[in-house]
Amino acid sequence: MEYEVAVIGAGVMGSSAAHYLAKEGRRTILIDQFPLPHTRGSSGGHSRITRQANYGSPALTPIMLDSNKEWHRIAEQAGIDLLRPYPLVCVGPGDSESAADKLCKIEESIKNSGFEPQILAIEEVNEKYRTSFPSNYKAVVDPSAGVLLADKCIQAFRKLYVNSGGTVLDNWPVTSIIPGDIIEIKGVQGKDIKVKNVVICPGPWFAPLLETLGLKFPVWAEKIGVFYWKIVDAKTPGFTFIDTSDGNHHFYALPDVEYPGYMKLCPHVGPMINPNERDKADMSRLLQQAQKYVANYFPCLESKPSVMESCMYTLTPDEAFILDRHPEHKNIVFAGGFSGTGFKIAPSCGEALARMAMGLDPKLDFSSFNFSRFTQQHVRSRL
Repeated sequence: MEYEVAVIGAGVMGSSAAHYLAKEGRRTILIDQFPLPHTRGSSGGHSRITRQANYGSPALTPIMLDSNKEWHRIAEQAGIDLLRPYPLVCVGPGDSESAADKLCKIEESIKNSGFEPQILAIEEVNEKYRTSFPSNYKAVVDPSAGVLLADKCIQAFRKLYVNSGGTVLDNWPVTSIIPGDIIEIKGVQGKDIKVKNVVICPGPWFAPLLETLGLKFPVWAEKIGVFYWKIVDAKTPGFTFIDTSDGNHHFYALPDVEYPGYMKLCPHVGPMINPNERDKADMSRLLQQAQKYVANYFPCLESKPSVMESCMYTLTPDEAFILDRHPEHKNIVFAGGFSGTGFKIAPSCGEALARMAMGLDPKLDFSSFNFSRFTQQHVRSRL
């Protein structure tokens, strides 16, 4: 099977890149190791937060803004409702230097994106959003935020991709990638795919797949508990939420767009795992931490989750993603390590990968996310 470009990994990043390639008339094949659709990677589920609030690299702010605009365009072109507006409530202890710094970055990034952040006293937050944070907490609200309907976002990308002539090959695990002017991709089915360019974005399988091409990254996978809690306070409004605290207090939440009457509230951390064996991980400690957090700060919810699911993050030591070319094989580009925050920027990242696969530069500056920033072994202790 011969194509111009192969995209390996049909999650949100791969589906995005494939869409932009097919849109430009490139004969593209989108490959996934599992039957589609599935929830075995990092893109499964129904909802993700989208926001302009940025406490990471400043280079991320214009990428977030561009992606927000693109999501609206994609929704219109695909004829699928993809976004619902909900304010993002960002909180953290004001006497923590780390949390205070993140809240300042959040405020500035919202302003730099053309929106007006709301600075609320924590007492006002507790009254309005039915929470119970202590008096030392501070709050910034991002009015531009909302919820992306994740499964429909991927559906929209694939619909546009197929309508542009793209080919999907699922249930086809890649066994090896042989570089060259013509790249050979071998799979378990015994057939070879030959292409001029490859885009690699396999989510939690990023590090092992790239290692077969001579690249070793400080990237690992974690299993994340996805918990849904029954709302018991009828006055609780719909909102998204991030606690900027570190460690066991770094939580996020989304309103009841998936299970009516149940808020999604999850820890932003999990045990390191082999992505092929994710269900072996013991989640009891995380569940206990989540229940304690809800009991302390969310009296509007029942004290135990009613629904428990899971997903996977792929993380880097600085929790910023990697998007780059292979240093020796320029016709191989890749992206990974989105650390649980990548879904909202998939349009811009996918377009950048597509342009790079076509020999062009991204229209935005992605240089802060080159893999060359990892110049030595990075080690980080996780749960």
